[in-house]
Amino acid sequence: MKKLTWLAVAVVAILALALPGCSNGGTTDTTTTAGPLKIRVATDATWAPFEYVNETTKKIEGFDIDLLNAIAAKANLEIEYINVGFDPLLAGMAQGTYDAAISSITITPERAAQMMFSDPYFTAGQMITVKLNNTTITGQASLSGKKIGAQLGTTGEVLAKDIPNATVRSYDEIGLAYQDLLNGQIDAVICDTPIANNYVKKNATALKTVGSALSTEDYGIAVAKGKQDLLTKINSGLSQIKSDGTIEQLVTKWLAG
Repeated sequence: MKKLTWLAVAVVAILALALPGCSNGGTTDTTTTAGPLKIRVATDATWAPFEYVNETTKKIEGFDIDLLNAIAAKANLEIEYINVGFDPLLAGMAQGTYDAAISSITITPERAAQMMFSDPYFTAGQMITVKLNNTTITGQASLSGKKIGAQLGTTGEVLAKDIPNATVRSYDEIGLAYQDLLNGQIDAVICDTPIANNYVKKNATALKTVGSALSTEDYGIAVAKGKQDLLTKINSGLSQIKSDGTIEQLVTKWLAG
C-alpha cells in the first residue's frame, strides 16, 4: 500500500507540472511578449521648430520629438525626455548620463569620439542672421571685426570663433542671442539654418538672413557608448520611417513655409 501511495503522488505531481504548459490543442505555449525598452533621452528644448516647450501644454514638442516618437513606435522604445542645456547635454552623453539625445545635433568627429550616432536624418548648415536694416553684413567675409552671438557648444560657436577679429558671445540658449541681436547688443547671430529661418519668420519686420549657408551638416541621434543594441534599434526604426514617408510628412508639418 505504501508503494502504491507514493506512485499515485508521483503521477499527480507530474500532471501538475505538465498542465500549466498545455494549451487546448495539447501543445506547449512558449510565446512571451517583451515590454518596450525604457530610455532617457536628453534634448535642449530651446531650438524651435526642432524642439521646444509648448507654452500652453508645457510639453516638449517639435520636429525632432515627433521623429524620435515615430522611431520609438517602430523599435518598441518608451522614452522619457529630459530638458537640458546643449553644452550639459553633450557632457552628459559623453559621461553616459543619458541613454540617447536628440537636439539638432550635428555629427562631428569630435563628438563621435565621445558618443555614438545614428544614421543621419536631416541636413542643415550654419546661417547668419542680422537686423533687417543692416547693410554692412552680407556674408561670412563681412563678419570680420563684428560682434557675433552663438549658442555654447554648438558648431555655430566653433565657426564664429574662426572669424578673424570677431568678438564672439556664447549663450546658454540661442533665444538669448537673438534677444541681444534685436536689442542691438551684437551685430549678428550664427546658428543652424532651420532655427535661423524660424526666428526670421517670427520677426519678419526686424530680422533677416544674409548670404548662403556657411556649412553643410548632418543631424544624428546620439547614443551613449556601449549601447549598441539601442543604436541598432534606433537605426532600424529610422530606416523604416524614411521608407514610409514619415520624415517628409514631418518636414511639411514643421518646416514648410
